[in-house]
Amino acid sequence: MHCDRTARKMVRGIKGPLLESATELLQRAMDSPWSVDQVEAALVGRGTRHRLRWEQEGEAGRLDPGALIGLLLARRVAHDELEIDLVAVDPAQRRRGIARALLRDLLEAESAEGIVDFRLEMAATNDPARALYASLGFVVVGRRARYYPDGDDALLWSRRSPGAPAMGDRICGRED
Repeated sequence: MHCDRTARKMVRGIKGPLLESATELLQRAMDSPWSVDQVEAALVGRGTRHRLRWEQEGEAGRLDPGALIGLLLARRVAHDELEIDLVAVDPAQRRRGIARALLRDLLEAESAEGIVDFRLEMAATNDPARALYASLGFVVVGRRARYYPDGDDALLWSRRSPGAPAMGDRICGRED
């Protein structure tokens, strides 16, 4: 199965029954899944961003929330900075480009809206995610030792939008 937009439509936003579908996806996709309350809290407030991926469209072009296979949650933390909080793909659908498509869509859309800094944190032992983020231009900028309950370290990643001024230039006001 290829990851094309005709078979799996992306939308921006989660409402009503999709909250339950998102929570069910996280139960399947994560070792320590978020609760319904945590997902709902991540969707409230200014600056929240979401990307969803369904396996297929439902009847009459309506999306079938029961077939949710990918989810990305993020939030704008400053006028030009976005924190990616969660990327989850159904285990049966992994290695098919779903996470990459969700991330690329987010990076492209948010860069066009003025975001220049993208940040995220992830478990150091998640080798597939490390490879994915590196391939999308993210670099490791820090590590939190034994950060997760299982003792795993957290890696802190950052990515600047292409063409954005260097960090020192932006801070010193030298945007030429």
